Amino acid sequence: MSEVSVKDLIIEAITNKKTNLLKELFETVPNADIAEAMEEIDDVTLLIYVFRVISSEYTAFVFTELSPETQEKIINAFTDKDLIKLLENSFADDVADTLEEMPANIASRILKNAPADLRKDVNQLLNYKENTAGSVMTTEFIMMLDTTKVNDAIEQLREKGKDAETIYTIFVRDKSRSFVGTVSLDDLIFAKSNETLEDIMDRDFVSCNVNDDQEDVANMFKKYDLNAMAVTNKEGKIIGIITVDDVMDIIVEEATEDIAHLGQVSSMDTPYLKTPVWRLFLKCIPWIIVLMVLQVFSTLIMSSFEGALSQFIILTFFTAVICDAGGNSGGQTTTIIVRSMALNEFEKGDLKKVIWKEIRVALMLAGAISIFAFGWLLLEMKVFGIGRSAFESTDAGSLVVQAVAKYGETPVMCVVAALVASTLFVTIVISRMVGCLLPFFAKLIKKDPAVLCGPMTTTIVDVIALLTYFVLWTFVFLPMLGL
Repeated sequence: MSEVSVKDLIIEAITNKKTNLLKELFETVPNADIAEAMEEIDDVTLLIYVFRVISSEYTAFVFTELSPETQEKIINAFTDKDLIKLLENSFADDVADTLEEMPANIASRILKNAPADLRKDVNQLLNYKENTAGSVMTTEFIMMLDTTKVNDAIEQLREKGKDAETIYTIFVRDKSRSFVGTVSLDDLIFAKSNETLEDIMDRDFVSCNVNDDQEDVANMFKKYDLNAMAVTNKEGKIIGIITVDDVMDIIVEEATEDIAHLGQVSSMDTPYLKTPVWRLFLKCIPWIIVLMVLQVFSTLIMSSFEGALSQFIILTFFTAVICDAGGNSGGQTTTIIVRSMALNEFEKGDLKKVIWKEIRVALMLAGAISIFAFGWLLLEMKVFGIGRSAFESTDAGSLVVQAVAKYGETPVMCVVAALVASTLFVTIVISRMVGCLLPFFAKLIKKDPAVLCGPMTTTIVDVIALLTYFVLWTFVFLPMLGL
């Protein structure tokens, strides 16, 4: 069923008071699709009708899928009775996520109307540091004593399972409330009725600490192929769990943040089409200004060698080629290293291995690109006429004219091509080293590696490339021509 048809059916059901059709939609259409359809309905009275007619057993899940703006609009239109009804079937972690997006007055109203147990759990979650396991965990899970019989455990699942985030993993504790193992639902079902959870539980479980970074937790889910993971405090007691659906949200959030940082843009916390123009402006302008200021070094280099440029004007034709190649090469390295860091592929002491590998890759790339560049630039100058105006100049003071008069056009073209090729060789090697080391430097100073990379790498490499270009010309190739 398409998004548009869901929206039309919801509006039809509300307009014609077809409650059965509305209930059928909530029972058969995925929550995410219903939420997307409701996002397109601007009339809040229609949305409120849905929440009053449909059981909160369904609407509580749909509510968590809505954008913060739509949630705020609905809560403002809710009576306290409506709000209590919604909260009774909501999970603590979902309520905590909603509160973080709401203005203080609405957050206060939600907590005021929340059941006492839910309010306690939500406050506990809100007290944990942002982006840690504690801030994303849920406190609604199934935990049983290790001496519980299999039959009793199944009976408890029937009684409490509806209120839990997941029933596919049962968490087991001992008499001292310490976390001692897990039991999967299929193991429980196929176990003998007289066995205890201690007999069938998995003692080789994976857990995380409440203060662990959420990205590390996501990587643990990937590494161990988990559906749920226990979150423990420093005493080893289980205080919550993280489920795979929470991890999906973490992965999207972290990936979005890294992509934004690689492009030197502040993180986007709302969809693009729902983000106001002024907010997009504020997210982009700081880094553009910073990078523009850093480009002053490139300008200083160009102005320092202004004399060389004016006398050998053909040099200006290839500055863009050199800067682009260096920036692209460094950017490739940065992307690979940042991704590997995000996946926890590096261990302590791996920096030397990374540097040695990048040196070999850089030398191979630099050699191949330099050889190609030499031939390609000769072709550009000879066949396509790139820089022809410099070679055909009648200015007697031009070094190009003097060089052509002394050696001939083709030899001078070979010297220019060799200069650019040599600069590319040095630039590519250095750019890959910069692109490799910057993320490790960011880790060392405890900053997000993506923040110091991307355009930052390109800007630094531009400065190095231009400096290399003009230094090689001034101190190597110009003396070679005897000018």
